Amino acid sequence: MSLELLASTRPYAEPLAVPQWTLGCFHRRCITFATGVEDTSTRVIWIQSHGLTGDLRLPLVRPDVRARGALEACTEVERAELARGEGFVARTSWDGALMHWDAFAAFQPYEKWPEPGRLERVGACLVEWAPSGIYVEDWRLQTGASGLSVGLQLVSETGADGVSRSRSGGLVIAGDHALMLIGRRKPLPTGRVHEILGANPGLWEDAFDCEVAYAQRRDGGWPIQLAVDPFMEGRDLLGDAVFGADPSRDLLVQRNTEPGGAWRERVWRIDTLRADMAAEAATSALPGGMDWLTREADALGIADRELVRSASAG
Repeated sequence: MSLELLASTRPYAEPLAVPQWTLGCFHRRCITFATGVEDTSTRVIWIQSHGLTGDLRLPLVRPDVRARGALEACTEVERAELARGEGFVARTSWDGALMHWDAFAAFQPYEKWPEPGRLERVGACLVEWAPSGIYVEDWRLQTGASGLSVGLQLVSETGADGVSRSRSGGLVIAGDHALMLIGRRKPLPTGRVHEILGANPGLWEDAFDCEVAYAQRRDGGWPIQLAVDPFMEGRDLLGDAVFGADPSRDLLVQRNTEPGGAWRERVWRIDTLRADMAAEAATSALPGGMDWLTREADALGIADRELVRSASAG
């Protein structure tokens, strides 16, 4: 059964743990540090469900390893450079002023982003400040973020040997955008993965046993657009796996139908499973502000006054 069908026939969601206006898929436009330095090149994706955040961060420039065919054919230096990628799935909460993240499943085995986020949104722009003042991030809501909303936290995985073992990870979907992380079976030492591999290159298989990938829905599938392991790109995120309802209302079972697959079954705990999430680009504003926007629309280069009236009504 597909997630879309399950969300339509068997919807379930934990209470909303974050503001409604944080739901959806956001791409980062810029991060600015207190030193005045800005980064606009790192590709960063954030997908938010009721209580789960999925996050992927990749340098714009990475080794071109397409001719290698697979990670095992890459050099030690190439693998270490690829290991600079980041990604996590974490539980999310809101205290009325700040967003907090905990219970991380992450590619980088250390706490790189320890601060909560002070958030404010205007239109499609979501701005996140570090309370310390050390950075501010500019995020933009993506088109196609409405509709299917999924937040699943991985509980266990049954391997090809038939043995069920606990495993961390998560799957977060907003409309046509999806991010999945499958955690490592064996922990790495605490630290930056590229430095760990620089000191001990033999750990590369354990390092990349954590999979992080972002996909966009096309023609009924989920082709991967970006991944820490570049050889995952182009594959289908969900592959031949199918989902089924578990007797426990807050659990789903995913079965791998691919012959000879590395795993047979995964059990997920549901945070969000809805077919009808709205991720609107417009946000509210005080009447005086809307009056000004309507009055000055032409001078501000807003040609479509209907958009202004629509936002004002919202």
